[in-house]
Amino acid sequence: MPELRLRASGLLTPTSAGPRLTVSLDLVQLRRDTSGRVLCSERVGGSAADAAAKNVALLLTDATARIGGALDGLQSAVATIHEWRTDADLPVPGRSDLLVRIETAGGPVVLGTAGPGTPLELVSAVAGQDLALLAHPPAAAPPADWRGRPLILRPAPAAVLVAGAAFSLSSRKGRQTAAQLAGRRVLPALTIRDLPVVPSGYDRDDLGDPAKASTLVDAGRICPPGQWRDGVPPGRAVWDHDTAACGPPPIVRLELDGPAAITPPDAIELQWCVEGLQRYHGDGTIRVHCVARPVDRPEESFVVVLHGKPIHLLRHAHGLTGPRTAVYGDSDVTTRSLVLASAAELEGAGHAVVTVNS
Repeated sequence: MPELRLRASGLLTPTSAGPRLTVSLDLVQLRRDTSGRVLCSERVGGSAADAAAKNVALLLTDATARIGGALDGLQSAVATIHEWRTDADLPVPGRSDLLVRIETAGGPVVLGTAGPGTPLELVSAVAGQDLALLAHPPAAAPPADWRGRPLILRPAPAAVLVAGAAFSLSSRKGRQTAAQLAGRRVLPALTIRDLPVVPSGYDRDDLGDPAKASTLVDAGRICPPGQWRDGVPPGRAVWDHDTAACGPPPIVRLELDGPAAITPPDAIELQWCVEGLQRYHGDGTIRVHCVARPVDRPEESFVVVLHGKPIHLLRHAHGLTGPRTAVYGDSDVTTRSLVLASAAELEGAGHAVVTVNS
């Protein structure tokens, strides 16, 4: 039975003459050996591609109508639908993603999410979030006591810390360090997992290796890294038709779990990340610009810059709060909001520099 892999992606941009939509399709048939390793592929046509193109168009039209109706400044929306099929008429649940770029007074902000199942559910996941903060220009100054208040990183900025921590543990140097520190507690009771990119119904990657969730940090303790194969993490190989070779997935799927924490009533809430600025640096630090507000004065907003090493920042986590949310951007991260220590405590420990953009 042929194995088909479908990727449908679209871009919608508002113009003075109306929305402009472009859709691209890629339908590939794979051939594997008896071990499950992909040997070759060829591009094919079929009605499945037409249906996916229609779904992408509907997803983008719905997203721009609902989110653009709630916020001014919508610049573009990008969506991708992935389907893995073992029969032309029997789709295997894949994963879809949606990115909406908004120009705000604080800078460009990207709202992104991903998930399995019906792609149109992604629009509700984005439109159902608290977007009111993006409609108001940031104030000139934060509250006088902001440095002493605890921080809450909502899912979008929390995902940056999770991705940064995973990158640092998965680099060549990071894997060597993880092997040396395996079993040692380096974080509070947080767990970071790397999830397979294959959809439900598949248990092997494109090298034929088992595709299972791997734990990078287990309840705060470093886990020994797996054995990489052909430059790819175990169980994460993805076939690239254009290069006729397997490589790592273009987007890493991650998950953060941990103990529940109460939302501090006086916290400073970092809600959304401002785009267009470098986040990850060669020295292992991240620099994140976030639209923020006091929890007790939600009508006031300002931009906070958080700079430090992700693992060091996560050492000051008090726990997680709020609903689990899939955040799509540099990575595909499922997380709750992260309750951190105050800016004063982070800086006092030498683990961060926290400033306000004036």
